Amino acid sequence: MRLRKEMIEYIATSITSDLLEKGFIEIDCTREKIVDLISGMITDDLMSEDKLNEEVKELLKTHEVELDKGNVDYRRMFQMIKQKLARERGIIL
Repeated sequence: MRLRKEMIEYIATSITSDLLEKGFIEIDCTREKIVDLISGMITDDLMSEDKLNEEVKELLKTHEVELDKGNVDYRRMFQMIKQKLARERGIIL
C-alpha cells in the first residue's frame, strides 16, 4: 500500500470534517466511527489496487520470454494490462 496508516487516518479525518462542516452529512454516532468507516473504505480501495498490481505482475511473468523477444517496454505493458483489467472489473484507479 502506498499510504501509511497515519496518512489514511489524516485523510479520513479531513473528509469527515469537511462533510460535517458543509452540512453534507448528519451523524447519529461518534465522529471517530465515521473516520473509521472512511479509513476502511480508503484502505480497501488501495488494497484492491495492490491486488490488481500483483495480478498484472504474475500475468507478465508468465509471458516474460515473449516480452523479451519482442523488445516490449515492461512498464508500458504493465499499465496497459492494468487499465484493461480495471476497466473490465469496474475498478476506478
